[in-house]
Amino acid sequence: MKKSVLAASLLLLASGAQAENELKVVLGGAFSIDSSDVLDDLEDGSGPGISIEDSGIPLGLDIYAGLGFMEASTFRLGYRKFGQQSGDVEFYGFDAGTIELDTEGLYAAVDLMFPVSDTFFLGGTLGYQDWEAELDYEGARDKEDGNDLFYGLRGKWLLSGENGALTAGLNFYDFGLPGNDLEYTSVAVGLEFFL
Repeated sequence: MKKSVLAASLLLLASGAQAENELKVVLGGAFSIDSSDVLDDLEDGSGPGISIEDSGIPLGLDIYAGLGFMEASTFRLGYRKFGQQSGDVEFYGFDAGTIELDTEGLYAAVDLMFPVSDTFFLGGTLGYQDWEAELDYEGARDKEDGNDLFYGLRGKWLLSGENGALTAGLNFYDFGLPGNDLEYTSVAVGLEFFL
């Protein structure tokens, strides 16, 4: 119930904002590096002799559309594909396969941005993420889904002509799973275009 009330509050905040400029349509996207604690938790919860080593860079993708208001603030609806977490599993030093975690979903978020200079804005993000996570170990799959709030910090540099912006963000996610929660820390860089 609390999550529904907070999600509705996000929508009201975005729709009721008093804009200095006209509302504008925003299209954007970002690449992110998404790190989670899932492999460490799995290793800690496994029996003796099992170790899991991270492999690869967990590169994620975020695409969204929304409305811009108050110079650089935005209300966004988007799709989030978190970077795949993968690890090589060893049992007493012998190869025991690969484990992979894939997480994705739709979200709604509000970025409230405040001017630091004429072209640079700094602010925060509050969002509501609908997610699905799939853990795959050598063909054995386990799926979970849910929806949770996330939050973060956001910076925005307006491009010349003010028809777009370079964005940078740091977001924190905590997804409720049976047993241990799935936590992500995400660092993202992207572009927005104003229509």
